[in-house]
Amino acid sequence: MASSDQTVLQFFPLSTSLSAKVHPLVIFSICDCFVRRPDQAERVIGTLLGSVLPDGTVDIRNSYVVPHNESSDQVALDIDYHHNMLSSHQKVNPKEVIVGWLL
Repeated sequence: MASSDQTVLQFFPLSTSLSAKVHPLVIFSICDCFVRRPDQAERVIGTLLGSVLPDGTVDIRNSYVVPHNESSDQVALDIDYHHNMLSSHQKVNPKEVIVGWLL
């Protein structure tokens, strides 16, 4: 993968506090993924998509789970799956970027 294909999220210190607007679909998706997780899994890991509005509000409009394996001291993410899902989402909503991770 070329370096120009990578998405980079940068945070700059702000003098004001940030707020987040989470759309209902995101909350439903997170709950659904948690309920459907494998019996041995303790958590769900995923990507939060949206944008940062001019007033500093993080607008979280979409999310998807990222398959992973975990042991007592390590977590291995399926990075290829993550990149494929991000690419698919950005074809439909090109202005949505990664705004956070769900752990």
